[in-house]
Formats: sequence, structure tokens, C-alpha cells
Amino acid sequence: ERLREAEGLLDIQMQKLNTKRAELKTLMDRLQALNDEFEEMNNRKKELEDDIEICSQKLIRAEKLISGLGGKKERRTEAY
Repeated sequence: ERLREAEGLLDIQMQKLNTKRAELKTLMDRLQALNDEFEEMNNRKKELEDDIEICSQKLIRAEKLISGLGGKKERRTEAY
């Protein structure tokens, strides 16, 4: 009798354990998906930061070029 009760309790506890394992797997899968998304967004952020740096350098070069051309125009105007 006591053995059957113990086996019944064991079955109940095993069912609870299996339920918790399934919940844990669901949570672990969700966590992995979030980590993957986080890594992807960090990579995208790095790409955008690199693009910003490249655009800033191009802007600086363009401003120097425009400034240099403006100086040549002034010198030509003064020559006449």
C-alpha cells in the first residue's frame, strides 16, 4: 500500500518536473532568440557607427575642397 502511494507521489512529482522542464526549454529558446537579436542589433549599430565615421570624414574632405576652391576664386577675382 505504502509503495503504491509512494509510486503515485513519484508519478505526480515526475509530471511536475517534466512540466517545469518544458517551461524551462521554452524560456531558454526565447532567451536564445533574444540573444541572437541583441547580437544582430549590436552588429547593425557597429555598421551604422562605421558609416557615420566614413560620412564625417567625407564631409570634412568636402569642406576642405570647397574652402580651397573658394580661395582660388577670390585670388582670381583679385587678379583682375
